[in-house]
Amino acid sequence: MTPLVRNLILTVLSIVLFTWVMIPPKTKLRLGKDLRGGVSLIYTVQINPGEDAKEVLGKTIEVIRERVDPNGLLEISIVAVGRDRLEITMPLPGPEVKALRAAVDHELADLAEHAISEGTFYSMMRMGPQERAVRMRELAGSDTRRLELLQSAAAASADVSGKREMYEAAVAAGAPEDEQLSLLTALTDASLAFDAAKAAVLRTSVPPDAVRRALVLSSHRPRLLDAKTRESIEFPSPREEALGRLRETHPEARERIDRVVAAHDAYMAKRTTLDDPQELIRLLKGAGVLSFRITVDPGWNPGEEVRLREELREKGPQNVRSSDMHWYKLNAIDKWHDNDLARAERMRADPRRFFSEMGYVVDEYDGEFYMLCWDTRTTRLTQSEGVWAVERASEAPDQFGKPAITFAMNPRGASLLGDLTKDHVQSKMAVLLDDQVYTAPTLQSAISRNGQITGNFSPEERSYIIRVLSAGSLQSKLSPEPISTSILGPQLGADNLRSGMWAGVVAFTLVAGFMVAYYFTSGVIAVFTLAVTAILLLGTMAIAKAAFTMPGIAGVILTFGQAIDANVLIYERMREEFRRGNDLKTAVRLGYSKALSSIIDGNVTNFIVCLVLGSFGTAEVRGFAITMGVGVVATVFAALVGSRAVFDLGIHLGWRKTSMLPMAIPAIQRGLTWTVDWIRLRWVFVTISTVLVAVGMVMVFARGGKMLDTAFLGGTQVTIQFKPDPQTGRPMTLTRPRAQELAQSIGTSSPPGSLLRPLQAAEVSPVNPREDGITSDTFMIKTTVPDTGGAVLNALTAAFGEYVESKPPLAFDGSEASDWRAAPVYRILAGRLGDNIDQPSIGDNVSNRVGGLAVVLRNIRNAQTGERPTLGSLRERLEAMRSQPEFSDTLGRHRDIRVIEGSEDKVVTAVVIVQDPALSFLTSETRFDNEVADREWTMAVESLARSISPASVQSFSPAIAEKFKAQAIVATTLSFAAITLYIWFRFKSLRYSGAALIALVHDVLAVLGMLALCAWLYESPSISPLMVSLGILPFKIDLNMVAALLTVAGYSLNDKIIIMDRIRENKGKVPFASAAMINNAINQTVSRTLITSGTTVIASMTLYVLGGEGVRAFAFALTAGVIVGTYSSIAVAAPIIWSRREEEELRQVTAATVPAV
Repeated sequence: MTPLVRNLILTVLSIVLFTWVMIPPKTKLRLGKDLRGGVSLIYTVQINPGEDAKEVLGKTIEVIRERVDPNGLLEISIVAVGRDRLEITMPLPGPEVKALRAAVDHELADLAEHAISEGTFYSMMRMGPQERAVRMRELAGSDTRRLELLQSAAAASADVSGKREMYEAAVAAGAPEDEQLSLLTALTDASLAFDAAKAAVLRTSVPPDAVRRALVLSSHRPRLLDAKTRESIEFPSPREEALGRLRETHPEARERIDRVVAAHDAYMAKRTTLDDPQELIRLLKGAGVLSFRITVDPGWNPGEEVRLREELREKGPQNVRSSDMHWYKLNAIDKWHDNDLARAERMRADPRRFFSEMGYVVDEYDGEFYMLCWDTRTTRLTQSEGVWAVERASEAPDQFGKPAITFAMNPRGASLLGDLTKDHVQSKMAVLLDDQVYTAPTLQSAISRNGQITGNFSPEERSYIIRVLSAGSLQSKLSPEPISTSILGPQLGADNLRSGMWAGVVAFTLVAGFMVAYYFTSGVIAVFTLAVTAILLLGTMAIAKAAFTMPGIAGVILTFGQAIDANVLIYERMREEFRRGNDLKTAVRLGYSKALSSIIDGNVTNFIVCLVLGSFGTAEVRGFAITMGVGVVATVFAALVGSRAVFDLGIHLGWRKTSMLPMAIPAIQRGLTWTVDWIRLRWVFVTISTVLVAVGMVMVFARGGKMLDTAFLGGTQVTIQFKPDPQTGRPMTLTRPRAQELAQSIGTSSPPGSLLRPLQAAEVSPVNPREDGITSDTFMIKTTVPDTGGAVLNALTAAFGEYVESKPPLAFDGSEASDWRAAPVYRILAGRLGDNIDQPSIGDNVSNRVGGLAVVLRNIRNAQTGERPTLGSLRERLEAMRSQPEFSDTLGRHRDIRVIEGSEDKVVTAVVIVQDPALSFLTSETRFDNEVADREWTMAVESLARSISPASVQSFSPAIAEKFKAQAIVATTLSFAAITLYIWFRFKSLRYSGAALIALVHDVLAVLGMLALCAWLYESPSISPLMVSLGILPFKIDLNMVAALLTVAGYSLNDKIIIMDRIRENKGKVPFASAAMINNAINQTVSRTLITSGTTVIASMTLYVLGGEGVRAFAFALTAGVIVGTYSSIAVAAPIIWSRREEEELRQVTAATVPAV
């Protein structure tokens, strides 16, 4: 196979393959959180002495992934950061997914509109006769049967009210006991008749909650083996069975149920992330907590067992009244029937008997199975008994050589487990992870440090149990709260994507246009190379499912510059061959041959930087590193294989001549042919560089810590978007001075020593300002104040109140109470709501919420106008508050709001009914008071005043800030060290690597000085307007800026390598490079230097102008770095290679070897 055929096949196959894998790009190319909105959380992981950090982090990631994404369907990234950190990144749902979610909510709302809940029923019964008649007709619609039932229920309600009044009057009047008893009997009969009428009405509707519960059940269809026929039989999934029961129970609502299911299936098909970042935080709390519990034996107390089973089925597992026993969910029901058809059918037919024969008390609730376990100090091992852990778990043979599971406890765990098991030999001990039962083997003997679980387990079951025990060894490893949180709103993500894509298109067009105009036909081939590079890069990102970030788009744009650099190296070599008189075929061959080493060296150094950034950066920086790294490989392939294939094919088909702009216009050629004595000018350059670096360093030290971003200082960054003007419909705007005045007023008005006092020095920057550079509808506010409990966010909300979406404060009776015990907060003890809140006339049934809480909002009103709120607005406020970080732990609670006075349009009094599925006051009164009652009251009060949802919030604890500083230092040091070693390896000289290192330090210090100068100019009143018009901001140093500086180092080094490579070529076998050799090398490569630097500056300037605020600092540093790097390649690095002493020695040796004439 000839090189032409090989290169053509590789090029065509690559284009076809990588194009295919990224189609359609809308679904195949993933976007990071900074482009679609998202959340990034950084947690610490406890690494104990002697533990393998890599192993602990790996297992922790596995446990977290199993908890938050067990089916592997979500775009949640979990990666290790350093030795003891995890970064968890999740994009927010996009517009399409939100629309599909809204469609599901609409269908459920339609279902709810036709449904009659108990709250709606009781509210209707309390209405006046005329209002109630209208409401009944609305609910019945064309259903005459439902209208009849509603009318019967109304009559029964009136009967109950009448008989209650008669009974209470008789009691008050002291009527004879027989008369009172007769009236009480009549009242009881009327109440029973009313309950029956109510039940008949409720049966005509499908409860939306029941449909929701059915929709989230597993869709996995179990396949069971028939032991007789050896055939595999598929059974309906739990979801299908639950929906089937609903359709069977409510045949009149089948069509509405089907619409909900269809909408939900469409939503789930597109859903690739959680709906709310707080849901992610909530899921991470308490992940991987292992416990051991002795199970309850069947028949231990028949009467009590019956009662507990009945309460489970009626009230749910958390509301069963028992102080020493609890129900725990079985994690995977198929593990209990071993996927055997006969056993599965027995379990489905009679689960109680099936599990009783196995020695367990198990029953069903809402389609899930629960096991009864003891919950006393002598029958359990939990974290309440002390700090303990499983050290390891693995598979090993038992005493008979059969596979078994072994595990080892730490010393404290060994002591506690020994105390638990010594008194329960031959009992069954459940192994629970996150309060779900995974297995419950029989204790054959007491266990202390080392335990063994034996049984006829399949390999899959053994692996399953080992994973559970290993996960339990990680309990308490993950910090309870993230030490760094970064949330970017979808709108800002969309703005970043739009500006980044536009910058990419413009950069590609400008660079491609220049190449065609300068290199003619060869330039067209260069554009083809650019296209191939882009296809390979995008295809690789699609295959790897790597997410594009805003710095990643910057990486794509800079890849274009790198790809052009490779082509320019080849074309400039070809032009030299044309000037020597060679034909096209020879010029192509020699051009590629001579440019090869420079292309490889330049891209290897960039790849080194990418590897370092990928190891130490944040998710966004890693996105840049991955994109650039892939771009490096794609560039080399496209330049050396793709473009070579096109040239060779053209020559094979008869192409014999080509031209370039300098060849067509001799004046340009003469302008690019320099004869400058650069070595002679070296002291001029030393002076310029010394002044440049010295002035820059003075500026850096003068600004000090002000140059560092919150990522390196710790603190909070909030980006606020203003609401639309109600008159114009366009977003409201402020000038930067006014916005800064509002933000800083928080600090100046706070007392000395206050948490918010440092806000008086808050930094405010406009995002995407108007033409004047200071007016905007979005502002970024940075402060060193940590956002403890949302303090910073709350204060900014108040300060910018008239410019952001806000709701008027509401007030209600008792809202001034600071302690829930003095507030209208009631435990739900009885089945009738009125009996719990001291209003006997309220007959709403809350029997399924016994063990929960009722918060009464009496006389609720607008605190300013007295206007009554709607039920929808109350619900919206409470749900919005639950989504805030400080209340995210309440999201999993069942909650409902019922109107007990007024109407849904004008609520006078409402009751918030709450039940925590994991905590009931019936089982733990103290915990319930602290974790449910107190928090629900606090949340109810605060939800009446909270409003803003910022575009983005970033918070960094001092610990993570120090970690980021260390990462930046390590990344810079490693990059420079690796680059220096590579230069030394390639050029076999410390002088060359020293010259490169000195020049790189020079470039980085110069760029740092420029950043400090920008901040000084921006803050100078006389010059600030000009700086703002140029897009100059007080740029800060964060990890993105560190990435920019290291990229500058990589690009700058690329220039230096080209010149060094030509110096090496010019000196041949001579041991030292003379001044003439160095001057010639610089002059010979000056055209390439100017072209490649120019195209890279075009790309980076396009990014600076069009890329938006998200990458402006990055683009500025890169632009300045390329310019400074081009200068230092000629004026700093090359002269350092020259040595006067070595040249004198070379001259003496040459003179001695030349014979005298």
